[in-house]
Amino acid sequence: MNSENIIKVIKGKKVVINGEIKPASILIRNGITIDIKDYSSEIKEEHEILIDEEKLIIMGGLVDSHVHINEPGRTEWEGFLSATSAAASGGVTTIIDMPLNSSPVTTTFENLQSKIESMPGKLRVDVGLLGGIVPGNSSEISRMVLEGGVVGFKSFLVHSGIDEFPHVNQDDIQEAMNVMKKLKDEHGGRDVVMMFHAEIEEPIKEATERLQRENADPKLYDTFLQSRPRVSENLAIDKVIELSKKNMIKTHIVHLSSSDAIEAIHEAVQNHAVPITAETTYHYLYFESEQVPYGNTLYKCCPPVRESENKDLLWKAVTDGTINIIVSDHSPCTLDLKLIEQGDFMKAWGGISSLQLGLPIIWTEASKRGVPLVKLSEYMSDAPSRLVGLNDRKGSIKIGRDADFVIWDPEESFTVDQGLLMVKNKNSPYHGEKLLGVVHHTILRGNKIFSKGDQTISKIIGKRLIQTKIHTNPIYPSPTLPTIELLNSLNEQQSFFDCIHLLFEAAPPLANALFSKRPFSSYQQLIDQAYSIIQSLNESDKIQVINAHPRIGVSASAVKNSSSISYREQSCDKDSTIDQSILENLSKLNEQYESKFGFKFVVFVNGRPKNEIIPILQNRLNNNDKQNELNLGLSEMIEISKSRLLKLL
Repeated sequence: MNSENIIKVIKGKKVVINGEIKPASILIRNGITIDIKDYSSEIKEEHEILIDEEKLIIMGGLVDSHVHINEPGRTEWEGFLSATSAAASGGVTTIIDMPLNSSPVTTTFENLQSKIESMPGKLRVDVGLLGGIVPGNSSEISRMVLEGGVVGFKSFLVHSGIDEFPHVNQDDIQEAMNVMKKLKDEHGGRDVVMMFHAEIEEPIKEATERLQRENADPKLYDTFLQSRPRVSENLAIDKVIELSKKNMIKTHIVHLSSSDAIEAIHEAVQNHAVPITAETTYHYLYFESEQVPYGNTLYKCCPPVRESENKDLLWKAVTDGTINIIVSDHSPCTLDLKLIEQGDFMKAWGGISSLQLGLPIIWTEASKRGVPLVKLSEYMSDAPSRLVGLNDRKGSIKIGRDADFVIWDPEESFTVDQGLLMVKNKNSPYHGEKLLGVVHHTILRGNKIFSKGDQTISKIIGKRLIQTKIHTNPIYPSPTLPTIELLNSLNEQQSFFDCIHLLFEAAPPLANALFSKRPFSSYQQLIDQAYSIIQSLNESDKIQVINAHPRIGVSASAVKNSSSISYREQSCDKDSTIDQSILENLSKLNEQYESKFGFKFVVFVNGRPKNEIIPILQNRLNNNDKQNELNLGLSEMIEISKSRLLKLL
């Protein structure tokens, strides 16, 4: 049997599925969860049992949607290899990389390509990329989505800490949101999220100047805490809510620290249906400002760790759903930037390193508060993957998703030894903390990549992730089909259509019928089914199907917006070098054809130059049998889909 088709099995008595802990056997093929059976179900002899666990918890791999990897350019801070190693050892199977503090920052398509080029051979887990929004780069946004495959954007309302990533004002945000609206309206609902570091400058400046006048001790954590007052966050969040409500653009508040802002977010969502979400972080849910040691700048981050009562209110917002995502905001730097010897909170670099420790940090606190263990899967897997549009593949355990799992003991405790962390800069404020919950295995797409006791990780099988439905790009990333199991599992029609659009420019009579015919055993069966459906349609529906195909010979931009694959099949990238008389002739012949038959001319171009299409079109115009011509064009569509399938798989 082909090794890729071997069915692997993970069995457990305590598997988190649909918000419950139950016995189950999970069947995996080609890295995808293809079935979930009872634990006692008979396992065939040819199946490979990967895990059979009675005591440990098995749940979907964690998704951390807020990680600063800093490659390229600042790899002395962190890098893809070290960050993904730390993630794997912490049960995190997917991380989303922030657009800073790499150098260059990811604010242009060109800079994005630099980041993409730095990734191969370094990914222990899967990685998605964010773009950055800064003043004056709105013209880069669409390209970074449609051609670069970013899964969202981040911007700052206050100085970011590095000058090459300047903060935005209200006009900059509105300009970017105008582009986002166009992406939604004109490009198949590309609804990528806009994330905001929500603090504004004025209250920070006022507080800092007051503290300087008072000669406040910079080694005292309370001095730094006062310099980043809650009102700075509150006002910034009010501004984001206002703009999100006005434009109805998907927005997200990163690392929410101020509990004062919780009510505004809750009211915006509940009373005004504003498409805004919020996350908080491990450190805000674990540390308390009153306990930060004098001069220990490892605790510095922005916004700051706040008081114990603030922490309690953040936890309340997590449990009531106002804050629905918990992430690391892993933001490392070299030790010298932390100014440990000086102990100056006001001058030290802000950022806490915690990528590897998230599950035990959160479970230690959650278990004290009676938060059910199953909720961690929502906070730390489902919600973060949903935020960046990857929840068709990533998240909790579900048929059709990637077979990513964290297998852990919620009753086992350990004391953090920073020397054993896999991050590049190991100094951590968690050093010496006793935490509850130990990761025993991490599984990525059915492959064991980490086991308890491993000091290093050898496998490099991580992939760069893009949203499944982003496929209009003619350059990068190359369009890819999801596995047939994943396609079968897509319950939303639009997601299903986004996938099969790679094979057909599917009009409703075909697309709806295919959706109702699921499941398919293979893509070849899907294409055969499509042919049968087309044959059974009435003439009006057949015409609707054929007219969904891009016109051959129209402008390259029009084809590109419809289908990246048609763009390449029709050699549109070479249009600028073609004699314009050829394009004009094709346009006239298309008009004659559509006038005569009432539907579009379709032929399997397969990369042939446009001058070779002209005689084919002229010959087809001589056909006087409309029904024959319609069936011929539809047959050509099926041949196109077969060719695409070979390329995509």
